[in-house]
Amino acid sequence: MHAQLFTGLLESPKKFKGHFLKVLALGFFVALAAAFFIDQRISQFFGSPENHKIWWLPARELTDIGLSENYFGIALGCWVLTRWITPRMVRLQKFSATLDYYRRWSLNFLMALIISGLFVHLIKGFVGRQRPHKSLIFDPLIFDPMTTHWHWHSFPSGHSQVMITAATMFSLALPKWRWLWIAIAVGICCTRIIVLDHFLSDTIFGGTVGYLGTLIALKWMKNNTSQSLF
Repeated sequence: MHAQLFTGLLESPKKFKGHFLKVLALGFFVALAAAFFIDQRISQFFGSPENHKIWWLPARELTDIGLSENYFGIALGCWVLTRWITPRMVRLQKFSATLDYYRRWSLNFLMALIISGLFVHLIKGFVGRQRPHKSLIFDPLIFDPMTTHWHWHSFPSGHSQVMITAATMFSLALPKWRWLWIAIAVGICCTRIIVLDHFLSDTIFGGTVGYLGTLIALKWMKNNTSQSLF
């Protein structure tokens, strides 16, 4: 994901709005189709005793890679490193422009995590979808709107939001590795389905929110601060 792709979007309100609405519509309708046609089947597959024994443990070990605190730690650590520590090292002063870029990157990453995370948690509480493992038949259409209980916060997936936000930001920081970041993000999103904490549609829309929340954060940083990446 090259920075040039974002530059055009962020500088043109018309392009930004058009892209935003297209991605939102695509994510919503694909998630809706999954909810009605394949969510239950996929959860039943991974919830069956024979498959549960095979898939659950490795997925359980990997799924916490998607916890938001991991990426808040990376962003904050990068900011401290590039703002306070490495600039004091004489040997690294010739890399001041690169260090400044990653300092700004870390601030944009923090804002992306905050904004996309806020959207995800607001939607979770408003929708109130039951998690797959709480239904004996993995019914994807059970809701209790406006609740604060964790068991009813299936839609959308917070881990998926975090992973797509991270993949987008890592792709800006290290674009040559962008397909690796995307592959890792998709893999961790899949673990949320395997451990029966989310349906497929939860991860699809969680990833959509992560990407769009990141775009909003990048645009806000560009329009309102001097710390933009673009």
